[in-house]
Amino acid sequence: MKKIVTGLLTLSVVGGMAINTASAAVIGDDYPATLKHATPDSIVDSWTMYNRECVSFVAWRLHAHNQFELPRGFGSALQWGPQAKAKGYRVDNTPSVGSVAWFGAGHVAWVAEVSGNSVVIEEYNYNYNHNYYRRTIDKNTVSGFIHFKDLGDKAVASKTTTPKPAAKNTVIAIGTHVKFAGVYQVNVVNINKNSVASDKLSGGKSTTLNLIDAVPLDETTAGGAKSGNQVLAVGEYFKVNGTYRVLAVDQPSNGIKVKIGSYETWLDMSQATPV
Repeated sequence: MKKIVTGLLTLSVVGGMAINTASAAVIGDDYPATLKHATPDSIVDSWTMYNRECVSFVAWRLHAHNQFELPRGFGSALQWGPQAKAKGYRVDNTPSVGSVAWFGAGHVAWVAEVSGNSVVIEEYNYNYNHNYYRRTIDKNTVSGFIHFKDLGDKAVASKTTTPKPAAKNTVIAIGTHVKFAGVYQVNVVNINKNSVASDKLSGGKSTTLNLIDAVPLDETTAGGAKSGNQVLAVGEYFKVNGTYRVLAVDQPSNGIKVKIGSYETWLDMSQATPV
């Protein structure tokens, strides 16, 4: 059985800043027709998110107007703030046109206008009916504003390109067999359960729900070559051997549950490949 050793993790906190004022015309519902008119959660978009969810709309808006492609791993809206910080993007209390309003309860929206404390946001699935909304909120009701690639004081014209939906055979459902082909860094270890967790594989900050039995894992280099003493520690890398049957799917969080070794665990669907 593989053994693991402990390590410490730290979490940085970004404080609030003085608010700036900017405005731009609200764009409206420019979400692609192929995604907008399909049944909710029936299509996986170019960013491996289900159609007509808040995350899919914001990913599209960043693509079409900010000319920014969302990195992989931004599945669950719950994790957008911590995930953005972990990837080096600024997250603070200062809204800006083109930034993303992140609500820690599990929602994201695109910032269209800013005037004092008032912020106009555009979004999908605000009241769980999978439709477009525009509303004005107080900036203090937002958990944080994520600055991927802000637009400044005005929005730019929409690009004419439309993201190509993923092929239907890439949709992962209960009963699908998947593999995890990536190389993952250890962020958490649990000696008592002989398990580890990776924030990348978890789709955000790892919790006890994301622990993986260390037995089927191989310690590797960052490039994926098997190496080391096979004793996994925080900061080291591993690959997941084998294929696994999906036991449950949580579409809002983009999560899937599989049993790896002795434990069932929730992992990021974006990291899984159907086989």
